[in-house]
Amino acid sequence: MITMLIADNEDKAKEIIASMLSKIGNTSIGIIKQGSIIKIAEKESLKEMIPLKDKIIELGDLFYIEKKGALYGSILDAVERPLIEYILERTEGNQLKAARILGLNRNTIRAKIKKLGIDPHKWKI
Repeated sequence: MITMLIADNEDKAKEIIASMLSKIGNTSIGIIKQGSIIKIAEKESLKEMIPLKDKIIELGDLFYIEKKGALYGSILDAVERPLIEYILERTEGNQLKAARILGLNRNTIRAKIKKLGIDPHKWKI
């Protein structure tokens, strides 16, 4: 079935779409409203769409008992490596571009790459 939606403003259209999808009753589809965006996805992939704040809180809960007194450092360690690797991948291993994106000094990112044992050359084309 194809349904045409005509609405006089964007917010009303989003509300109508969300309402229509929720009435379908398909338990494999989930809806997330984030500001002006409605995301529609299979429920299995909704876990990947959880806001970063919620993921950090969840990570903090996991480390809380085990890492008392070192919680900040533990969370930073868990987040820093994947973030730097992601940016290096996006910049094809260019450390200067990665440093600019992250708001770090060139020497700082190089020191972090060395400390974390990351090979920036694996993303070079």
